[in-house]
Amino acid sequence: MIKFLCSFMILVTCQASFSQQKLIEAAPETEKFSAERLQRIDHMIKEYIDDGKMNGATTLIAKDGKIIYYRAFGYDDRENKKPLKRDAIFRIASQTKAITSVAVMMLYEEGKFLLDEPVSKYIHSFKNPQVLDKFNPKDTTYTTVPTKREITIRDLLTHTSGIGYAQIGSPESNAIYAKNNITMGIGGPRKSLAEDIQLLGSLPLMHNPGEKFTYGLNTDVLG
Repeated sequence: MIKFLCSFMILVTCQASFSQQKLIEAAPETEKFSAERLQRIDHMIKEYIDDGKMNGATTLIAKDGKIIYYRAFGYDDRENKKPLKRDAIFRIASQTKAITSVAVMMLYEEGKFLLDEPVSKYIHSFKNPQVLDKFNPKDTTYTTVPTKREITIRDLLTHTSGIGYAQIGSPESNAIYAKNNITMGIGGPRKSLAEDIQLLGSLPLMHNPGEKFTYGLNTDVLG
């Protein structure tokens, strides 16, 4: 069975930000939560696991810097009956976009780079980019023309680079990326993320950088 884990996180705040605080655990009653009502979450998660809808889940509720509910359910490995722990590591897909983007902006604030610097300064395959001109859906062949300018870091952050998505993108990007083994979750058992990004830089853009918004593999490149 393919291992599938679902991370279920509830974050409750009350007129306060605890981004600079260290969270501490406290009894639900100290923050006016009902322990009895919180058990409804237990029942719901266990029902999903018993029905085979997911292998395991972690749940967390925090208020005013205090964790009042934090539990793990089910299995990390169902076949071997390995219990899921509260500190289990999950693959959270596009939720990492916010984390990566914040990390990039922290480096920007430290003066490590400029937002309008070309990506090719750091990843050479993005030098002299091409944009898709004509595409033949019958055999997935295509022609390209030079872009009006290079992709910048700002373009990646705003999804205006012209880079598309694999599998869930346009018919053109789906076909071109599939032909080059670029997947939605970039990276695979035979290639590293760095190798995939180098390859992505050599493929045509779906439109000129800065021309419009296109949800794509931009944050993967930033990473």
